Amino acid sequence: MYDPCSKTLFIGKKIVYLPTCHSTNDIAAELVRKENLPEGTVVITDAQTAGRGQHGTRWEASQSHNFTFSLLLRPSFLAIPEQFLLSQTVAIGVRDFVANFTGRVKIKWPNDIYINELKVGGILIENAWQGTRMSHAIVGIGLNVNQIHFASEPESETAENSIRATSLRLETGRNWALNEQLCRLLHCLEHAYLRLRAGQYEQIQNDYYTALLGYRENRLFRESGQEFEGCVVGVTALGKLRIKKANGEQKEYGIKEVEWLWSGSHSSPEIP
Repeated sequence: MYDPCSKTLFIGKKIVYLPTCHSTNDIAAELVRKENLPEGTVVITDAQTAGRGQHGTRWEASQSHNFTFSLLLRPSFLAIPEQFLLSQTVAIGVRDFVANFTGRVKIKWPNDIYINELKVGGILIENAWQGTRMSHAIVGIGLNVNQIHFASEPESETAENSIRATSLRLETGRNWALNEQLCRLLHCLEHAYLRLRAGQYEQIQNDYYTALLGYRENRLFRESGQEFEGCVVGVTALGKLRIKKANGEQKEYGIKEVEWLWSGSHSSPEIP
């Protein structure tokens, strides 16, 4: 059970708790259709049986050890060409929360959260539109908090690297109270979202690039089975990744159109 957050203005004031469900994003979308939920409503569960990642991939999480929740936002001030700003904003909010535990936090495009090149969290945003303006967004967030064993890596990047996950407990050696940490996370998300509401678009984009994994760094990628070296040079307004290849060619990629190749296998640290 989770208590309403006392440290925020509106996010987390209404919390819908479900011991188990198929998908918090689906439940939140259904509730939005049935009733006029206030902005900032959180739908959270201990066990999600059909959690989704980007483009239909599955998000696996150990029951009652992690955060699996969806947040209702109503960013009607955003037009279609500005929609990726919401993704950047949410990623920054989660990154800021995780940075309370370790300084090695990065955002892997488009909005996964990594610690030392190990995945700790993922975000799935589903937008609804009214004309050219966003009517609401369901923001699904999965964050590994107290899980210590990962039988299968969510959204594994390559067959060669089968486990590339970590958690706050693995990184810190401590077990964290979920109810207390949820309020801290929601506070970070609200702080980032209020900056978006205030129109601080350039600052949000700059913060996103500062935290972006591989930004202006030489990296290995794979496209259509062919490996190549390049560096991330930016992200388009609609969220496509721009990579400059070693031969000078620049190309834009959508989700699943380019694969990251990691420099070596990483294993999660052991609990002391």
